[in-house]
Amino acid sequence: MFYARKMDRMQLLPMELPSASSINSSVNKGKGPFLKRLTIGFIILTVLGLLYVPAYHSVQNPLLGEPPTPWLLGGTHLVSSIAQLHGWGENTSRDVGTYIYPENKTTILSPLEICSPSPFLIIAVCSAVSNEKARLAIRETWANRYHSDMTYNSTVKVVFILGQSDNETLNNSVAEESEKYNDIIQEKFYDTYNNLTLKSVALLKWVTSYCETSKYLMKTDDDMFINIPKLLETLNARPRSNGTLIGCLICGAKPISDPKNKWYTPKYMYSEKTYPNYLSGTAYVMSLDVAARLYKQALRTPILHLEDVYITGVCAKWAKLQPVNHPGFSYVPRKSDACEFKRVITAHKVSPINMHTVWNKFNDLNITCNAIHNSSQEKKVTVIRNKKNINSFIIKKKLNKIS
Repeated sequence: MFYARKMDRMQLLPMELPSASSINSSVNKGKGPFLKRLTIGFIILTVLGLLYVPAYHSVQNPLLGEPPTPWLLGGTHLVSSIAQLHGWGENTSRDVGTYIYPENKTTILSPLEICSPSPFLIIAVCSAVSNEKARLAIRETWANRYHSDMTYNSTVKVVFILGQSDNETLNNSVAEESEKYNDIIQEKFYDTYNNLTLKSVALLKWVTSYCETSKYLMKTDDDMFINIPKLLETLNARPRSNGTLIGCLICGAKPISDPKNKWYTPKYMYSEKTYPNYLSGTAYVMSLDVAARLYKQALRTPILHLEDVYITGVCAKWAKLQPVNHPGFSYVPRKSDACEFKRVITAHKVSPINMHTVWNKFNDLNITCNAIHNSSQEKKVTVIRNKKNINSFIIKKKLNKIS
């Protein structure tokens, strides 16, 4: 009690304030160390900031989807002079083995009985996880089981290859779809546009692992109509299967430097002025020996996100394989004509609804088509990037004698 009263009296006593001169002296003494600490702190923050940028890009992983890019400072200035590609930053590993794991089984879903016994032709349709309607339309039309088992005598098998989604509902739906149809290969990378190369390399891995005694592999997309009878006729007419790499040949294409463009390719991904000649990714066919050589080459070739350029251009070039044009393949949409569909091998940009329309026209026995003259000449398509519009192509057709 006495102590508390004493404390109260002490608090009420006037305090002796320091003189003005002593205050100024203290401020002057503390100013130097404060500025020194502020300078050191700024230097540390600057160094950490510089270290953060490459660290940020190095953790970008195609297995984890696409982070926002390019990385901006203050919303206006690029940290790097080259805009970073979604999912493939400048310091992201481009070693195929980092994502494919060649020595391990990596598939989530794998219809192994597709290759038992080995078919003559495997058609692998690259499809997005959410494109269930497109897959169903294909199953009900040109890839239906009746034609596979009866018309083609089980010599043609069709599978769909997918990555995975960050939406578990979609992944569960794919698992149910696989259980029903048993025709889905699913891998563990995220299913994004810039991961299409991983999807194609994963396909090569799967086919060479489980279907190595098959003759041919066709890679195509889920917006394509495939004339299987015409394709089989073409393949059976070849004097030998080995060394086959055919499709719609694209020549002289140049990398696109506009970061806003869908096909943007930064210099750190590809530094040459033009791409090697390559086959349009809409559809191409290779023999199994070629598939094995391309897969082996991919394991030692840095990834390029444009799968057709990478697989049939860059890897083919280093594996000493030559992609060859075939007039039955095209990435250009076909005119809606029954005879056109009967004449060609592929038709592009066919929606799920139109797939049934094309199929019905294709099978209409009341339509008579004139014989198409197919002499010893074929059209070679050379594609040159239009300088005025980087999204368009100028197509030059030349007639070349088949050797």
